Amino acid sequence: MTLDQCQAILEELGRRQGTDRPLVQVVAGSCVVRGRLAPTAARPARPRNPESPYGVLVLEHPGLARGPSSLVQIANIPDDGLSGIE
Repeated sequence: MTLDQCQAILEELGRRQGTDRPLVQVVAGSCVVRGRLAPTAARPARPRNPESPYGVLVLEHPGLARGPSSLVQIANIPDDGLSGIE
C-alpha cells in the first residue's frame, strides 16, 4: 500500500465515522492490529512522495484507559489490509 492509498482510506473511514481519528483494523501478514488513529498520524507534517510506501500508522489502544500504541509500517499493509471498525 502506498502512502496516498492509506491516506485516502483513512479519510473515507473518518468521514463515515465522523472523526479525523477513526477506529481501524490493520492486517499485515499474520498480524492484526486494532485501534484508534493517533492524532500525530492523522495528518502528514511535511511534503512527501505520493507513491512512497514508507510511513507509519500509529494506533492507540481502543479502550477507555490509555494503553501502549502500536506502530504499523504502511509498506507492510496489503491493498485490502486497512478497514474500519464499525
